[in-house]
Amino acid sequence: MTPAGPRPIATLMKMLVLLSLIWNLIAPALAQECERPEAGPPAPVEAGAAGSGELLRKTPGGLVPLPVLDLRVSLEVTGILVHGALTQRFRNPTPEVIECVYVFPLPERAAVHRMEMRIGERRIVSLIREREEARQVYEKARQEGRKTALLEQERPNLFTTSAANINPGETIEVSLEYLQEIVYAGGEFSLSFPLTFTPRFATGGARDNDRVTPPFARPDAAGFPRATLVARIDAGAPLQAVQSDSHAIVTRRDGNVLLVEPRDGSVPADRDFHLRWRPLLASEPRSTLFTEDRADGRYVLLMLLPPLENVGAGLGLPTETLFVLDVSGSMDGPSIEQARAALLAALDRLRPGDTFNILIFNHAVTAFRTGFLPAGSPDLEEARSWVRRLRADGGTRIDLALQRGLDLIKTGHPDRAQRIIFLTDGGVDDEDDVLRMVRAGLGAARLHALGIGPAPNRYLMRKMAEAGQGLCEFISTTSGVDNRVDAFFARLSRPVMTDLELDWEGVASAEIYPSRLPDLFSGEPLFVSARLGAGHSVRRVLLKGRTHDGPIGFDLIAEDGNPLESGVAVRWARARVESLTDALHENADPDAVRRAVIDVSTAFGIVTRYTSLVAVEETPSASGDVRLVKVPSGIPLGSTLLGELPQGGTDEPLLFLVGILLVCSGAAWVLPVLRAR
Repeated sequence: MTPAGPRPIATLMKMLVLLSLIWNLIAPALAQECERPEAGPPAPVEAGAAGSGELLRKTPGGLVPLPVLDLRVSLEVTGILVHGALTQRFRNPTPEVIECVYVFPLPERAAVHRMEMRIGERRIVSLIREREEARQVYEKARQEGRKTALLEQERPNLFTTSAANINPGETIEVSLEYLQEIVYAGGEFSLSFPLTFTPRFATGGARDNDRVTPPFARPDAAGFPRATLVARIDAGAPLQAVQSDSHAIVTRRDGNVLLVEPRDGSVPADRDFHLRWRPLLASEPRSTLFTEDRADGRYVLLMLLPPLENVGAGLGLPTETLFVLDVSGSMDGPSIEQARAALLAALDRLRPGDTFNILIFNHAVTAFRTGFLPAGSPDLEEARSWVRRLRADGGTRIDLALQRGLDLIKTGHPDRAQRIIFLTDGGVDDEDDVLRMVRAGLGAARLHALGIGPAPNRYLMRKMAEAGQGLCEFISTTSGVDNRVDAFFARLSRPVMTDLELDWEGVASAEIYPSRLPDLFSGEPLFVSARLGAGHSVRRVLLKGRTHDGPIGFDLIAEDGNPLESGVAVRWARARVESLTDALHENADPDAVRRAVIDVSTAFGIVTRYTSLVAVEETPSASGDVRLVKVPSGIPLGSTLLGELPQGGTDEPLLFLVGILLVCSGAAWVLPVLRAR
C-alpha cells in the first residue's frame, strides 16, 4: 500500500504556490484600480476639503457639488508688474438659501489686496481684519441672514473664500485683485496663472490638510471647470512674438498694448496658463526703477541685472550632483514622462570629471547607488537605463527624500561644486517644514529645483531654490525638454555673485527687502523693494559683491526712476511680509512675527496667513436654513489620480489586506486536512 503521509504537505505546497501565482496576477490590477478608481456621481465630501474654484451644497447625505458657471482672468502687465483680477460667477439653482465655500490657487508671489462680491446690482466691498476676528464677523452675519464673504489664505499660493446667504436663483460674482512681478530669466520674461493645483499629500506635518486637499473631477465630467483669460502686455518696449508652452494662443495689438488670449476662447481649468516673451532688442536690461509716493514715504522697486557675462566662472571646478526625482502617484501620467526626459537630459550634461547619484522617492526613498559615481564610468549608462524604467505611484514624502539627500551630500567631496537638483511637482501640504530642513541642513551645497507637470506647486519650488541659493525652472511638457534643460544647465554654469550689498547714494536710510540679498547668477535679476523717507530721491545705486575672480561692483542706477500709479507700495508690503514669515524657518519668535505681519497687512490691506478680507451687507436679505455648497475642481491635465484614495496616497494597506485574506483562505482549506492526518 502506498504511504499517504507526504500528500497533505504536498497539497499545502501546491496551494501556497497557487496562491502566490494568483497574488502576482491580481496585485498589479488591484494597484491600478486603487490608483485610478472609477468616477461615478459626485460623492459627499468633507466640509474642509474644498478644491480649486469649488462650492459645496449640504444635503442629508453629505456635501455635493454645485457647478461653476464662469471663471474669468485678466492680467495687466505694466513694465515689470502684473495687476491680476480673478472673477468667479456661481448660480444657486436650488430652492434653498446656500452658503458657498471655494478654494483656488493664485500665483505664488501674488499680493491679494481687494475682494468684492456682487449679487445682482449690489456690491459688497471687503475690509481687512485679523483672521479670527474676520471669521467671527462672518459667522455673526451668516447667522443674522446678512450676505457676507470671507477670504482666507491657506498657503501663500492657495486661498479659501466663503460666501453666505445666497438666495434661490441668485447669481453671485466674487472678484479678487492681486499684484505680482513678472519673471525674468535667460533673456526672456514670463508669467503664469494657475487654473488648478496638484493634490497635496498629507505627511502629518500640517494640521490643516483638510483645507487644502480637494476632490477632483474627471476631464470628461459634465460641468468640468473652464476659464476665459486675457493678458494685456505693455512692456514699454517692442516685443518679439509671445509664446505659450501651455495653450494655443492668439495675439492682437491695441495701440501700444499686446492682447493675448487662448485660441479656443474658454479652456479647461486643468493646468497653469503660461506666457513668455522677449524684447525685440537683443540686449538685456541692466536696471529698472519704479517709484510710488505715499504719505508715509517714497516706495521704490528695483530690478537689477548686473553684467556678469565677462566675469570668470571658474568652470574648471568639477561638480558633484545629487538628482532627487519624485515618483509618487501625483506624478503619474505625462508628469513622470517629463521628469524622466528631464533627468535623462541632465545626465547627458555631466562632464567626465563630474560625479553623480540619484535618489527617487514616493512614500519611501531609494538610491541608485550608495555613493557618488564618476560620470565617465559605465554607471552612467546603467543610470540612464534605470531612469527609463521608473514608474510613478505611492505617497509624496519629500521630507524623507530631502533628509536623505542632505545626509548623502555631506558624504561627498567638499572640494567639488556640490549641488542637489530636485525634480518634483511639489504636491505636499507641509511646505514650512520642508523649507526649514533646507535652511538648516544644506551647508555649502546648493539646491536647485525643476518643477514638473501641468500645475506644480510653484511656491514650494521657488522657495526651496531660494533657501538653497539655487535656481528654479519649470517643465510642463515633454516637447522641447532638451532645450529647457540645456538652458537650465547653462544658467547653472554661469558666474555667481555672492556677498551682495547695496549702497543707496544720497539716501540716509532705507528699509529694504529682501533684507538679506541672495546670491545672483549671471542673467538672473535681483528684485529689491525699498521704503525711503518722504521726499527722498534715488540718484545712484551701487551693487557690490564677490565672484570667483574676487570683489566686483556695478553702478546700476543714474536716475530717479519712473513713477507708477500704484503697485510699488503693495509690492514692498508683500516683500516685508515674506521676509517676516521666512524668519519662521529659522526659529524666529512666532508671536513677534505675527504681530509684525498684522501691522503691515492692516496698513496696506493685503491678505496674509494672519489676516483676512471680510465683507458684510448692512441689512438681512435671507431667511431660513442655510445649506453649504461645493463644486469639484479640475484634475490636472494627464493625472490619473481620481476618486476617494487620498491624492498622492498609497494603496499598500488594501493590497496587504487582500494578501492576508488569500493566505487565510488557503490555510482554512488545508489545515483540516492536516488535522485529519
